[in-house]
Amino acid sequence: MHEAALAMEVMALLERQHDRLSRITRIEIDIGALSCVDDSALRTALLTALPGTLADGAELCLHPVAAQARCLTCGAHFSPPDRIEPCPHCGSARKQWLAGESLTLRSIEGIPR
Repeated sequence: MHEAALAMEVMALLERQHDRLSRITRIEIDIGALSCVDDSALRTALLTALPGTLADGAELCLHPVAAQARCLTCGAHFSPPDRIEPCPHCGSARKQWLAGESLTLRSIEGIPR
């Protein structure tokens, strides 16, 4: 379960806020559809890691991000359900990913020091 390792990376980023925030109250994370991250497993891992930290009791908001691509053959923009789906306009498999591949810590809110 690589979500546990990802949760530990997120926790390390949150702890870096110690000089700026006395408490973290809200955490927002974007999870790309193609990121290979299970949102439920990540939520569980984070909720297990939060107690006793700066973010203990913080609201956790996980936002799904749909895959977005641009066809390198015809230039069409589309939302493929997976990495192998061809362009629905011309059938080409050549595409540039525009969104949906990453896991991003979108924002951290808290009480300033």
